[in-house]
Amino acid sequence: MTYFEDNPEIFAAIVAAIAILGGLLGSIIGAKIQANGGRDQAAAAREAARIAAEAQRVAALWNVRQLQVAEYIQGVREVRRLANLFYEQDANATGLEAQLCDARHALSLKLAEVDLTLPFGVVQAAYKVYECLEREVGIARDAGPAEYFLGIVSSQVFSEDPAESELARQAEEAVNELRAAPDTGDPRPRFPLVRVVVQTVRAATGATAEQAMAVVRYVSTGQYPAMRSENIQENAASMATLIMATRSVLRSEDDVIPPVPEQRRRRWRAGAGR
Repeated sequence: MTYFEDNPEIFAAIVAAIAILGGLLGSIIGAKIQANGGRDQAAAAREAARIAAEAQRVAALWNVRQLQVAEYIQGVREVRRLANLFYEQDANATGLEAQLCDARHALSLKLAEVDLTLPFGVVQAAYKVYECLEREVGIARDAGPAEYFLGIVSSQVFSEDPAESELARQAEEAVNELRAAPDTGDPRPRFPLVRVVVQTVRAATGATAEQAMAVVRYVSTGQYPAMRSENIQENAASMATLIMATRSVLRSEDDVIPPVPEQRRRRWRAGAGR
């Protein structure tokens, strides 16, 4: 200490040097801290941007899935509506077959879209709906014309026109006789009855030979009403499964679009806190 007291200029120089070195060290440390903070902020910004992009992707996919399943369900309902018209009108006269063909083609395209974008559980449910609907269409094509023309026969029995009423009565009697005829496994004994049914139904209703034969098949099997009833139940169950599976994927019980996964939110918060 005596040395520094005898040489104050040296002491002052040392103090100045220490101050300078301290300042430089402080600047270096501050710059390093600032640089680290900048890198953390940049990393947090990149993570936030990535999470935002992912959230946008999830939201866009959610919208696409919702639209595709909604359009698929609407397509199913349109095909079913057209299939039911086979029971209510002359399909040949109204061009119903062509309308049904177009609706089924559009539905198959919607099913392909569902197949590409929805989870496997929803896709399985959609195919089950499609299979049930195809059976419904097949039943409608076979049973629909028969029920339609049988309905005409039943109503025309009570026609005020005696000639029209008589033709309908003959057709009804022929149908009832065919219905009551035993099925021995050999169709040949039934051929005369089949011929009478075809002739009388055509005379009473104006049906084509093909449509009259649909009446024959319907009456001969007697299974179409039960098949249709069973198919209606299968359709309702398969559609309910599809709707439930889709609602689960879309999180329909929530009030908002599905959020960003929880793990990614925690990583973003960790980056923001550094």
